[in-house]
Amino acid sequence: MRIPKTTLEQWRVLQAIVEYGGFAQAAERLNRSQSAVSYAVARLQERAGVDLLVIDGRKAQLTDAGRSLLAEAVPLVDELLRIEQRALALTETQASVRLHVDSIYPRSKLFAALRAFSAAYPQVEIDLREATRLAAYGEPGFDLAIVAWAPARTDQRHLLDVDMLALACPAHALHHRSGRPLSASTLAGHRCVSITGEGASAKAATLAPANGRVWQVNTLEAAVEAVASGLCWGWLPAHLAAPYVDAGQLVPLAVSGPARRPIPLALCYADEADAGTATRALAQLLRDA
Repeated sequence: MRIPKTTLEQWRVLQAIVEYGGFAQAAERLNRSQSAVSYAVARLQERAGVDLLVIDGRKAQLTDAGRSLLAEAVPLVDELLRIEQRALALTETQASVRLHVDSIYPRSKLFAALRAFSAAYPQVEIDLREATRLAAYGEPGFDLAIVAWAPARTDQRHLLDVDMLALACPAHALHHRSGRPLSASTLAGHRCVSITGEGASAKAATLAPANGRVWQVNTLEAAVEAVASGLCWGWLPAHLAAPYVDAGQLVPLAVSGPARRPIPLALCYADEADAGTATRALAQLLRDA
């Protein structure tokens, strides 16, 4: 393996001489002696085997070769500085945050928080896992998770409620019954969409009658499409169904009881006492979102 004869530090000194107009100015900006700057450039020209600078009066000028080579070296110097800044950041904060999110959580809020986090912590990677009915409490390997609220747990903080609406396409038989509210037994007589999965939100995300027929899918988007196609009716997240409702492809059902049924979501740490600065910052941004 060949080892470079020149160093990025030497190229950085040459860049400073050109940018600041001379050896003395570069020495002042780099906080070095003028003799150290002169020595660095002399060694660079010696190892490169070509003249890079010429002295024109009191000002140093790049030769044609120097101008061409420095243009190639500057991006390498800038990249090394970026790597060093990242290394410094990693000594002050964690390298990544592992975030697990139940897919029922609105993505507009999720990515708004992640954009803000990336702006504040550009050196920290986000390891994002999104899953339907995420069983965060039973799965290792996360720092922060958004999951369905589990009443028995104390190590969680309420984040928001996702409203579920009972919907069907306009042609569905449930829209053409008598004007009385649809009872649970009536709903049970018609196929309801069910989102398969595991975890704390398994029952909450479906809200289907316990004795009813089901049409099983494994994503929320598939559930919305299945209901819009007329295959079934279902309780669907209001934020995902909104475009279909606005377009008249889905219509709320006149169910007995509340027209909207909330699913509370919680924010939890894998270990709050041991959580890093970046994890805590992301948690705050998710709460703010």
